[in-house]
Amino acid sequence: MTTYTVHAPPVSATGGASEADRMIFVKDGFCWPALVIPVIWMLYRRMWIVLCFYALFAVAIELAGRFLGAPTATALGILGALYLGVEGNTLRRWTLARRGFAERAVVDGHSIAEAEIRFFHRPAGTPAEADNVVAGPAARPSFSTDIVGLFPSPGTTR
Repeated sequence: MTTYTVHAPPVSATGGASEADRMIFVKDGFCWPALVIPVIWMLYRRMWIVLCFYALFAVAIELAGRFLGAPTATALGILGALYLGVEGNTLRRWTLARRGFAERAVVDGHSIAEAEIRFFHRPAGTPAEADNVVAGPAARPSFSTDIVGLFPSPGTTR
């Protein structure tokens, strides 16, 4: 199963549409479009700051190619592309957070459609964990210091 984070838009940015229509699901894992077509991917996702840093990185690779040689520049370019593939979705989450989107939940699903169904159709009176959905910080489990390993309280051997 794939894990997705659910991001809700700021209230003022809904523009009359319901908040559910503007929710964004971001996959947790490798981002192939960021590896294969990074500039188009960044433009499509409106990741302007990330695109500026990518352009600076491309200029640095070009300078490295002139001063250090083509093999070094190629190796740095491949490492940079792999980094972007690995961290692309994290950079997207960072961009959404800068725009005021709030992370609402973490949802598991075999596809994004299944993750959306799990998020939007969970029963009203049940906690978020019932559908493998973990809502924001308020729904995180609290851990007691009275429990150590399998024993109910410190010092108990039963």
